Amino acid sequence: MTTPVDDPAEAFEVLGDETRLDILRALAEAEEPLAFTRLRERCGVADSGRFSYHLRRLCEYFVRETDEGYELGHAGDRVIAATGEPTGSRADPSDTDDSGECPVCGDEDCGKLFHVHLSPPWRGD
Repeated sequence: MTTPVDDPAEAFEVLGDETRLDILRALAEAEEPLAFTRLRERCGVADSGRFSYHLRRLCEYFVRETDEGYELGHAGDRVIAATGEPTGSRADPSDTDDSGECPVCGDEDCGKLFHVHLSPPWRGD
């Protein structure tokens, strides 16, 4: 279990930058996880240090890093769905697995469009 964030506005503040929104859009349009360099190129950011900073901020809540690259986390999917942004060929983020269990809270048929645990995984339990 994760520890709640003292100020939930912190998670939403992360979304208040156009570069970060570009990153979310690029990941939403991707058909597979994207490597750092490929993602940076899709976003049109020349400075890799600046891009790395913004990507790290998103990884706190909305993006996850896998062995294959970066992809939207569940909360990132919900942000894109809530904005009505096109998602290319990505699956509908409102879909859940066959059990009907919410992948965020574990409740049966949660049905929330924007449901975020406001604690990044690195904050521990």
